[in-house]
Amino acid sequence: MFESLRRSRAILGMFAVGAAVAISSFGIVRAELLGPDAGKVYHCSTGTACVGGSSTGGATWGVWGIAPTDGVVGVTTSTSGKAGVRGLSAGTTGLADGVFGKSSNGNGVVGVSLVKAASGVHGFNDKGVGVTAESKGSGTFGLVSIADSHNTAIFHGYNSVNGAHCTIDSNANLSCTGTISGSAELQSTHRNDRGERILAYAPESASATIEDVGTARMNGGVANVRFDSAFASMMDRRWYYVFLTPLGDTRGLYVSMKTPLGFQVRETERGRSNLEFDYRIVAHPLDASDERLPAASR
Repeated sequence: MFESLRRSRAILGMFAVGAAVAISSFGIVRAELLGPDAGKVYHCSTGTACVGGSSTGGATWGVWGIAPTDGVVGVTTSTSGKAGVRGLSAGTTGLADGVFGKSSNGNGVVGVSLVKAASGVHGFNDKGVGVTAESKGSGTFGLVSIADSHNTAIFHGYNSVNGAHCTIDSNANLSCTGTISGSAELQSTHRNDRGERILAYAPESASATIEDVGTARMNGGVANVRFDSAFASMMDRRWYYVFLTPLGDTRGLYVSMKTPLGFQVRETERGRSNLEFDYRIVAHPLDASDERLPAASR
């Protein structure tokens, strides 16, 4: 009888300890495996999941992992595009994230791929944004992507509906099929003859233009200038402007004729000088819009 009473008290004590362990300082209910079941791996071949966490509380997580290394690790042996970790948001109203990463001393989300031409982070857009990156810290980045030496892209965005894409390759070259726009002037970096890095500004135009420059010589006061074939193939030839700068003493030069293939230059007052002149051609690109200072979308 005394032995039976002792065992009953021991069992009640174990339940009391288990209840105390199950309530953490974070207010999260956790199931702890004690004794020989600690670190147990569950095996299954049917059902939705081997291990599941379900919560109906408005401020309670379904799964919570704490460890001195990785809190939650997911591994897949799939060869058909499955994921080691998958985050799904099933809500039909409001706003929620499929996967959310937050760090107080490092990166919120890190994606690494060891396969050539594969992505470290891949965002798929069905009805919203594929990947969103935001940074609120001073000197921090919303999104950081690093490419190796296998000519893989640092960033690649692709629209499977219309084929539009934008890519930054491993040499930091940007290539986009759409329009690149911004709210500030365009700057480029160059080196001067002292090896110093300086910034240069790109000119701006009220409409889309393409330009070419060159030097020609007039004989007897006349010069016929033919367009470079590569430049001519890119201009729509409906209109273009020619600006002249004589490289010698003259009474003046003017454009006497324009054709789709080139233009003619003459000296004023029937002059017959033999001299060189510089020219600048401003034309309209063949595939560009005719809009002039269109309204910004935002």
